Amino acid sequence: MNMLAIVLLGGLLGPGAWASADAVPAASLRSMGQAAIEKRSPAERRALDQFAKRHPHDINGALAHLVLGYSSYQQKQYAQAREHFQAARLPETPLRDYAEYYQALSELAEGNHAAVVKVLEGYAKRYPASPLAAPAFLKLAESLLELDRTAEARAFLLAPPVTLPQAAAESLLAEADRKQGQLTDAAERYQSIYYRFPRAPQAAEAEGRLKELRSKLGTAFPSPSLEMREARAERLFEAKQWREAQKEYQALAAAGNGAEGDHAAVRAGVCQFHSGATWPALTTLLRMRISDPEADAERLYTLAAAYRRLERPEGMEEQIRALREKYPQSPWYEKALYLAGNTYRMAKDTPRSIEYYRMVYERFPQGEQAATTHWYVAWQAYRERRFPEAELLLNEQIRNYPASPQVPAALYWSGRLIEKEAPAEAAAYYRRLVEMFPNYYYGLLARERLATLPSAAERVASGAKALLPDIPRPANGALSKGTLSPADEEHLNRVKLLESAWLMDWAVGELSAVLRNGSSSFRLVQELARLEQERGRHHVAMRYAKRYVSGYFALDLSELSRSLWEVLFPLPWWEQVKKNADKAGLDPYLVAGLIRQESEFDPQARSRSNARGLMQLLPSTARLMARKVPDARARRYSLAALYRPEISLIYGTYYLREVLDRLGGIPEHALAGYNAGPRRVEEWTREASFEDPAEFVESIPITETREYVQAVLRNAALYRKLYQDGGSSGSDSASRPLAFSPR
Repeated sequence: MNMLAIVLLGGLLGPGAWASADAVPAASLRSMGQAAIEKRSPAERRALDQFAKRHPHDINGALAHLVLGYSSYQQKQYAQAREHFQAARLPETPLRDYAEYYQALSELAEGNHAAVVKVLEGYAKRYPASPLAAPAFLKLAESLLELDRTAEARAFLLAPPVTLPQAAAESLLAEADRKQGQLTDAAERYQSIYYRFPRAPQAAEAEGRLKELRSKLGTAFPSPSLEMREARAERLFEAKQWREAQKEYQALAAAGNGAEGDHAAVRAGVCQFHSGATWPALTTLLRMRISDPEADAERLYTLAAAYRRLERPEGMEEQIRALREKYPQSPWYEKALYLAGNTYRMAKDTPRSIEYYRMVYERFPQGEQAATTHWYVAWQAYRERRFPEAELLLNEQIRNYPASPQVPAALYWSGRLIEKEAPAEAAAYYRRLVEMFPNYYYGLLARERLATLPSAAERVASGAKALLPDIPRPANGALSKGTLSPADEEHLNRVKLLESAWLMDWAVGELSAVLRNGSSSFRLVQELARLEQERGRHHVAMRYAKRYVSGYFALDLSELSRSLWEVLFPLPWWEQVKKNADKAGLDPYLVAGLIRQESEFDPQARSRSNARGLMQLLPSTARLMARKVPDARARRYSLAALYRPEISLIYGTYYLREVLDRLGGIPEHALAGYNAGPRRVEEWTREASFEDPAEFVESIPITETREYVQAVLRNAALYRKLYQDGGSSGSDSASRPLAFSPR
């Protein structure tokens, strides 16, 4: 234990606490703990055991026992685990709650419920701030029930000292009622779980218990309320559990009438459609006679979607006309117009798609799809070189939808439109982009354009800037960067102790629980991400950072710590990335940016389309690459090899180079081909001409691919800023066009 941790403990436990601790180097305890837990090394376990025996009365010995106990528990050696956790329960250790909880779990694993109760009685009152307080209380109640101390368990559950997960607590109360013969009360509680928490782990058990109780109670079995039945259907629908939701809605429709019955009947058909039964859904929905306007509007929209899926545009348009005539203000009409616009866009019927998109934002100016459809219309005007109309529409986009995700593109292309005639005004657009969206794709392009307008950039008139409306900066979450609260400080100190012994599962769990329970501390998020990165889970660390620092692309490098940027943009396997990129004549930072977008550096990643590994190759593509790559290690193909970073990098860089050569050496085209397939890119470039790669990127018809290309280029630029340029803010080299070596 290093001296910093001992000082921290002194603050937690009072003067003199652990003053006699014989400090062990933190790295030594940490490495022994890692070997014991992750590698299950017998030698390290013996060394830890000897160390613990030499430190029977201090924190280092307690930590060693916790590691040994956790390692034994993971290997189902519960008797050994119990002994070590008991030894770790020193009177004043700040981690005593972990020792007690896991000692109880070890007893529970062997069915020793009396011992569980003995350990956990009063736990929640002793450790009210522990992240284990609620699960410990539930284990206590569970063991009391097993010991037939039912009244005691019930009393505890009705007045818990900590907040409990509702479904879990209700399940134990239902069991208490059942054991006490209060079968009606038990049935009502099981119904509450089954109907209100259909996705909870306790729902399946509740369903089984309800069948038993229905048999026992007969006519006395309580009927679930309509509200409960509707809640179950809605929650299953929200979870996209279409078949289960359909069953519930059908039952509601059979039993109900009026607006509720109409809603249930339509939703049953909607579930049919979403589960892939298009023709049955179409038949079901066409036969309905619905009186409720909201339900009928949803029915007509779903019919339009069904006709679209069946490639019958005349049927889709018939339903849209019905929506216009009957429910012209309904959000379902807006959705249907947007559906039609997308349908004709993908069918390459541009005039029809623009007609429908224009109707969306003109009839629903505040609607969900107004900004998106307005942008499609504006961009099409630009593509067709109707520049006066395009300029008007682009400025409308900025003015009318200042918070929309299309604003960076609107600023950039507005500048491009007027750059030759009014360079100072164009520079105003570019500068606003660089200021507000410094690391967005269009922020990088704007920096490039400014570099070509040095004199204009210096004399941007204040009047030109004033023409631009206020544009809100993308939200960056609600995290507090201020001083840690005393409670958060205490949790962080506990985490440091856990980390010092490589009890990383517990350390991550502690921080996750604190954040889940409402802490908004930026520091805790940084620590959580750092812990995951420390144990090589770069993708998990990145996801935590993304979740809590959502607007980071709008931040300058100086606004976040270097360590957090490195969590957001990690470079594991960097030497292998560089080596394989160099062999393929690729920019290694582009390869890193691609991996970040494809797999977030998770070597075990597998997509919905069955792409696998770091560089997300389909097995068929990887098999083909195995026949071509010069590296002997990768010549023998196997599915398992796709999850090995070194093999994925060999295949992925070779394939990216192949696509790049096939598509004329243009990076933007190659990235689109990597994502959507080179044939599609060849089709797009054959059917239309583009002034430059940026115009091609914005014109990619598949939203996922367009956003993918922009993201990879943006990622690559940030990697270059952080690592090649040493993190210098605003470096021009970060936005230079990507360079590839010729083959």
